[in-house]
Amino acid sequence: MRLNDLLGRRVLDTHGDVIGGVADVRLVQDGPMLVSMQRALRVDGLIVVENRATRLFGYERHVGPELLRRLVHWRLGEVWYLPWEDVDTITADAVTTTHARPDLHRLEDFARY
Repeated sequence: MRLNDLLGRRVLDTHGDVIGGVADVRLVQDGPMLVSMQRALRVDGLIVVENRATRLFGYERHVGPELLRRLVHWRLGEVWYLPWEDVDTITADAVTTTHARPDLHRLEDFARY
């Protein structure tokens, strides 16, 4: 599977209710050393947005002018971070998590990066 195949895919909670859609994939470069003398990338988690027909511009994080961030958040709805270990199944049209919607972590609650 290519990472691009995950983008836009619906995300379902443990009860089968739609949470939103995959807007981005977070990678961490801490894998084994490659021939190019760089570490391999691994998937750390998924960024899930409530209104899945939108694109991220970086303002969903703690960057940029306050007014612009508020406008982006209004358009996106809720934005969650879904750790890769919390992904239960991936099918042709959806990603299912092991948690219910209220148990998901808001992206804003994570350390600023």
